[in-house]
Amino acid sequence: MINAVNVPMDFSLSHEMGPRWVMWLAALIVLGAFAAGLSNSVVFYELLPKDTNAEILVFYQPTCPHCIAEIPTIRKLISAGYSVSAFNVFEYPDLARKYGVSETPTIVIPKTGEKLVGEQDYESIVAALAGRLPWEAESKGSACGIGGSTTCSPT
Repeated sequence: MINAVNVPMDFSLSHEMGPRWVMWLAALIVLGAFAAGLSNSVVFYELLPKDTNAEILVFYQPTCPHCIAEIPTIRKLISAGYSVSAFNVFEYPDLARKYGVSETPTIVIPKTGEKLVGEQDYESIVAALAGRLPWEAESKGSACGIGGSTTCSPT
């Protein structure tokens, strides 16, 4: 006979479970997003490496629609073999300040010193990698301000 007093009936998430529940929940959210076809979301940027030695540094913010719109271009760069790292400007404010990021998305090419502000197409980024931009280095596409200004506007 089972003594009902010794059977644990508390199925709540206790503190003994530690951060494992958070990790599993995050994994399920990521898998769910991809399963639902939402791979063009800010989750994409979260999965990219955080390597400041990459050829292309992408600075983004989670609420920026232009950052999300640029994901297909970033995917194409990765498919072409370029090393890409992505940094949330709120999680890496010192790095964003170092590169003078005031709007997102901003793409920095450390090798050439080029900085592309706003949504860019594949050809523009490849030209910046080669150091041969046909326009001013601070080119602007559609971008969102950061810091005190959180407005998004096309330019």
